[in-house]
Amino acid sequence: MAAIPLGAMLAASAAMSAVGAIQQGMAAQAQAQAAQGAANYNATIKRQQAASELQQSNAREEQQRRGTRQVLGQQRAALAQAGIGMGGSALDIEEQSADRAELDALTMRYEGDLRAKGLLAAAEGAEYEGRAAISAGENAMTGAYLSAGASLLSAAGSYKYYSAGMPRADVTSYAPSISSTPNMGSGMRLPNFGRK
Repeated sequence: MAAIPLGAMLAASAAMSAVGAIQQGMAAQAQAQAAQGAANYNATIKRQQAASELQQSNAREEQQRRGTRQVLGQQRAALAQAGIGMGGSALDIEEQSADRAELDALTMRYEGDLRAKGLLAAAEGAEYEGRAAISAGENAMTGAYLSAGASLLSAAGSYKYYSAGMPRADVTSYAPSISSTPNMGSGMRLPNFGRK
């Protein structure tokens, strides 16, 4: 086997390191893009849930008010049928019932608003996670390019050093061979490290 110049081995090693670093960076970037897609999807779902929650709380609030009007109407009818007028304590009771019912309706609206705001905050958090993932992917890709460049520059420096008259690696001197001499033990020959 012919001797392989050390510079060629360094160049091949550096090229493989550079390609490997870039592939790792590309994989990290692709993973970041997938994470952003998932985060954006989650944010969209949370926004839809927030809108739905607001619609439902508005419907509950309106239903509460309709129910209150119906109950107050029944109370008035019962009082009129009993011959009790709408003044004095009967009026106070009706006003108190109306106030409590309105407070219940407003509480339903408030609770719906709180749930919707929580869902919108979760949507914003998911979007932030997506942006952070993209940033991490971009940083990984930048790091990959820097690592690839460092590998190539290191190999270039080593190549220059070894091509300036430094010894070349002789691959054939390291290859095992079977010896015909019976007292050589395992049949392996020691590498020739510049010995003659």
